[in-house]
Amino acid sequence: MPGTNSVRVQCPNCGQPVTAIVETIIDATHDPDAKTRLLSGQTNVIQCPHCGTASTVATPLLYHDANAELLISFVPMQLGMSQNDQEKVTGDLLKELMAQMPQESIKGYVFQPRQALTMQGMIQQILEADGVTPEMLQEQQERMDLLQQLLQSDPTRLADFVREHDEKIDEQFFQTMSLFAAQMAQTGQNELAQQMIMLQGQIAELSSYGRELLRESEAQQQVIEEVVQAVRALGENAQREDFLNLALDFADEDEKLKALVGLVRPAFDYIFFQEMTLRIGQSPAAERERLEVLRERLNQLTEQVDQQADAAMQRAAGLLRVIASSEDSVQAIRANMPMIDNTFMEVLLLNVREAEKRGDGETATRLKEIYAQVVEVLQENMAPELQFVNQLLSTETDDEVQQMIADHADEYGEVLFEVLEMVEDVMSSRNDDAMLQKVAFLRDEITRVLN
Repeated sequence: MPGTNSVRVQCPNCGQPVTAIVETIIDATHDPDAKTRLLSGQTNVIQCPHCGTASTVATPLLYHDANAELLISFVPMQLGMSQNDQEKVTGDLLKELMAQMPQESIKGYVFQPRQALTMQGMIQQILEADGVTPEMLQEQQERMDLLQQLLQSDPTRLADFVREHDEKIDEQFFQTMSLFAAQMAQTGQNELAQQMIMLQGQIAELSSYGRELLRESEAQQQVIEEVVQAVRALGENAQREDFLNLALDFADEDEKLKALVGLVRPAFDYIFFQEMTLRIGQSPAAERERLEVLRERLNQLTEQVDQQADAAMQRAAGLLRVIASSEDSVQAIRANMPMIDNTFMEVLLLNVREAEKRGDGETATRLKEIYAQVVEVLQENMAPELQFVNQLLSTETDDEVQQMIADHADEYGEVLFEVLEMVEDVMSSRNDDAMLQKVAFLRDEITRVLN
């Protein structure tokens, strides 16, 4: 994968070798998530599969943001590279970046990258380019101090604490809490991360901004559900014209339009836009402008979805190559758990099907083995209640499910309904009616046992 390397390092705690994939090029234009990881200190953090220690791999790094015309190179001092070696490795990364860029987008700033002596220095330059002033950084430090006070305060006085500091609990404060939770999870502190998330939920219910955020979240979820229902109403044999008519219905509701493109991106293909252009040409003059504005917006949304998906697919493909070529694939999976997500699993299954299609049984078998290993490691890291629900969903007969619920539902209690709601949201987004029916069955059975 462009912008990544497979490395073998020693754990600083136990000294065991660890194979990991590291990012060497951060292109914020095409992969905003990579920028978020960098600014939150999660870039190139690996977790030792032997002792659980999290550490950051020191590697040369090139940061690029075309929108800000910003290019920064960073070579960690601990690598002990000479000036010539630093210039060479930066030049190699620059060539790799330029090979991915359209020729017309290469401007003068690309040939004069800034330098950062430290990672903090690189982050500082990125923030300055984003318009983050010293005053804003001071405000962020104050939010960090407030969060520390919150964590050290008496849990029974949470409502009082929130009331006293209500005006300071804003969007940035919640973002800071989310980053803390992500960093804790990244470093293997899953219990602390879970506590932070639960605390965030409590503050959301107690604070003025949090309550407004919850209302907005509920409204956004309602928008998604409405779009899902509208898509389902089109039926299994929906044509491109049906999706165009639906897009027209949502033309004045941008949030619904975003949801529609995100849910059914394949419907908005090249032929769709051809047919839309033909329809514009045949429409009365009074309707053309509205259709042209809609076409432009759909183009923008599909491009955004594609860029994010391409970046995610490239990361997943690179990680799969690292795991497949590793001497100990389970160790490689454990070390790179933060990068294993739904996209990775999709890429893995796609490669299994391709290997089977071309008759490469050896590769297919190896990839299936990796799939089983990933599932096993994921299950190990699941919260107990999620493991239980996953077991219920995987059980074939209703009798066995009912027996498992009768025997163990009391051990988990009401939290099972929260897990079921989460699973239901995922299955709804996939239009998996069969699994949704099973979730409904589980909810009824758990309700009967707990009540």
